[in-house]
Amino acid sequence: MFKSVMTVGVAAVLASAGAAAAQAPSALPIPGLPKPPAPYPAYQYGMPITMEQTRKVIAAAEAEAAKHNLHPTIAVVEPSGALEYYFKATDAFYAMEEMAMRKAKSAARNRRATRYDMERYSAGITGIAAAEEIFPFGGGEPIFYQGKVVGGIGVTGTVGFDEAIAHAGALALDGKMPDAK
Repeated sequence: MFKSVMTVGVAAVLASAGAAAAQAPSALPIPGLPKPPAPYPAYQYGMPITMEQTRKVIAAAEAEAAKHNLHPTIAVVEPSGALEYYFKATDAFYAMEEMAMRKAKSAARNRRATRYDMERYSAGITGIAAAEEIFPFGGGEPIFYQGKVVGGIGVTGTVGFDEAIAHAGALALDGKMPDAK
């Protein structure tokens, strides 16, 4: 009797675990979707961005936005994700604040552009959305100084220009992305 009750109990646990696993987001690419991007270089962290450097980043991002007559919401964070600068565009949705900061934090903490995670998500690797540190939407870029990540910039509120504006800000200090190690 005990043996049959135990067998039924173990079978129930295994069946419920199998059902939960079947509903979990995919951690592997799904056939038929675009290929995931190649692994991203592991850049090193540098000293946190200074206020003077932040001003240069913001000026470059605002100049790029002005070229397109846009007024985005912008956030700049240091590598830890601590906020250095935030600007909410006039008449922007209140949700834009969180989106800009999450893009900046994701880029700084993960040391890669948020587009990379967006491409992974598009390729069917949907399990990444469960991690709070990953925000799979374009418009977040790590900020480099002397080849190291010193912060991140997040831009939102434009249609199709978030990434270009963030990229312009990210290049403001070094003028280029570091070479992959």
